[in-house]
Amino acid sequence: MRDSIRGDKSICLPVESENQYREIIFKNEVFRQYVTQIGIQHPEIFPPEFELGFWFHDFVFSTKQQLPLRRIKLKENSKVYQLRPDFMMPYMGGKTEEIDKPMYLRQFGLPFEALAYVFGRNAMYWYRIYLSLGRASIVGTTIKDAQKLPQHLVADEKHSWLAKNRVYIPTTVAKGCILGVGLTESASGKALTKG
Repeated sequence: MRDSIRGDKSICLPVESENQYREIIFKNEVFRQYVTQIGIQHPEIFPPEFELGFWFHDFVFSTKQQLPLRRIKLKENSKVYQLRPDFMMPYMGGKTEEIDKPMYLRQFGLPFEALAYVFGRNAMYWYRIYLSLGRASIVGTTIKDAQKLPQHLVADEKHSWLAKNRVYIPTTVAKGCILGVGLTESASGKALTKG
């Protein structure tokens, strides 16, 4: 779930495939059962009030992706959330399968112009996709209850450079998941703890 400063909210809904999604999106009862079942299996991706019930609010159509989307309204507080299928990137920037390989190559420093040459679009498109990966807080979107955080954590720091200055990137991980990343100008215990 994403809660932005502007107040709009979206929930990334896991689906089996784009075909399955397109098949059930307009069938109210089937789609309601699907969303309810996902809410039971994965309550962490929904707001806590979801379990008290929801209504279908309306449809939204992404002309950029030629994809219909549903919005739900919670019965408890009347907040509206957009349901985005997981095969789409946030902000409907593209399909995850189309973004996967270019972003894999980007980690090796491949320039955006090269990504555009090989995969199409333009360099600015790939730059915006690359930046969008850092917008959402992965932990903040999946862990709603502090009781569900792992008890045993590992913390370490990576030394790097930023604008010709040495910086330190403290990380906290558990169970194969990065829980937090920060940036500090010092490697002291106090600075890394704060980071």
